[in-house]
Amino acid sequence: MAALLCGSSMAASPAGFAAGGAQQLELLVGSQQSLASGHTLRRVAIGDPSVADVLIIKGDKTGGLLLVGKSPGSTNVMLWEQGKDAPLSYVVNVSSPAAKSLLGPGTPSVRVLGDSALISGSAPTMEAHQRAVAAAAIEARQRATLANAANSAANSAAAGASVGRGGRGSAVSGMSGAAGNDATNGGASFASAMGDAQIYDTSTVATRSVVQVDVRVVEFSRTVLKQVGLNILKQNNGFTFGSFAPSALSSATYGPTPSFNSVAPISSAFNLVFNSATRGLFADLSLMESNNLARILAEPTLVALSGQSASFLAGGEIPVPIPQGLGTTSIEYKPYGVGLTLTPTVLSPQRIALKVAPEASQLDFANAVTISGVSVPAITTRRTDTTVELGDGESFVIGGLIDRETISNVAKVPLLGDLPVIGAFFKQLNYQQNDKELVIIVTPHLVSPLAKGATLPATPGEQSEQRNAPVWRSFLGGVAARDAAPGFSK
Repeated sequence: MAALLCGSSMAASPAGFAAGGAQQLELLVGSQQSLASGHTLRRVAIGDPSVADVLIIKGDKTGGLLLVGKSPGSTNVMLWEQGKDAPLSYVVNVSSPAAKSLLGPGTPSVRVLGDSALISGSAPTMEAHQRAVAAAAIEARQRATLANAANSAANSAAAGASVGRGGRGSAVSGMSGAAGNDATNGGASFASAMGDAQIYDTSTVATRSVVQVDVRVVEFSRTVLKQVGLNILKQNNGFTFGSFAPSALSSATYGPTPSFNSVAPISSAFNLVFNSATRGLFADLSLMESNNLARILAEPTLVALSGQSASFLAGGEIPVPIPQGLGTTSIEYKPYGVGLTLTPTVLSPQRIALKVAPEASQLDFANAVTISGVSVPAITTRRTDTTVELGDGESFVIGGLIDRETISNVAKVPLLGDLPVIGAFFKQLNYQQNDKELVIIVTPHLVSPLAKGATLPATPGEQSEQRNAPVWRSFLGGVAARDAAPGFSK
């Protein structure tokens, strides 16, 4: 127990030994290094033998010690020479080969103190910081594994000693057995505590931590609409024959001279009209084809710290009744609209890892349900979640969120509309396909706050606003006046 206390106190304050003139020694686990060659030693003390151990070199004229690294950690070695009172002090830092290969000139320092690993210093990039974290995890895990093995061996030895003493008598056996159980439980708790090695990270990353993300949500509506309809009327010697699209015939007068009033079969279409008074023929052909373009749904600018999340929602919330017990009903609000959640992580002064989760939802009244007598519309949602790595000012486009709806309707005269070629004069076709593609454009920027007392730039509203502007010159001069009208920009 005294050795454990001595080792912990020495390993916890290596800086004190360094300040008192101690030399720093770097050693790998399993490697050896000669120490105090040519000196005649009378006493050797090591703080934590589980970290490093010494072997006396015999049969050599130079003498000295052989220092052996056993497990990751930090301890000190003190040597007393023959005829000298002041000892030689060394601080020994032992690291694993895997951790040594991960650490380099640009990574923070990693030190194992007892059952904890400490990361300190500054890293130029997030990648260098992650390498230091991985090295600390390796060393803390190896340290905890060795401690668990040592505790298990000590518990086994204590249990064997108690069983050996218990053979002398039943009373002694009972007491020794109780003592053995206590020792085993204490060892298990100590091993579990060593297994939960703590990693303390006090390092910093030398990058700006504020990220501004410019987001543009664009919806491309590739709607295809094709409609065709035909009205035809033939009068000859008191006989009248006609074909009208549904709802195209507005009024009809029958008699010796019948008359028919019709409207175009498609009110918003282009209509081709043909009329022959001598032959009593009238025809109206309607054709329409249209395509739509794009529109910007939202264009927010979000600011977040590295590793933190920022969200945006342009839409609303719909109340949904939720039946409860005893005939009561509660209201729960469901959001809908164009939403975005992003999490930036600064990797280096010019690289940013960005996790983007856009979502676009809209109310669908066609698939509504009725809850407690209230019609609640469904919500059509388009959602994605992706992570990209971009440079400062670079843009990334997320597309492929397509919502397609196809509607086809044919209105025809029974039997006549099914005839080949001729049937086209007795039917109306309405074909509509709605394709909406959602495109997200993200552009991250590393930004810094304005310095204290700096002049703030003018906002766009301030630049275009005119206060006490000249009125009469713009009123009299019109286009020739150089001044803009009040409230307008030139």
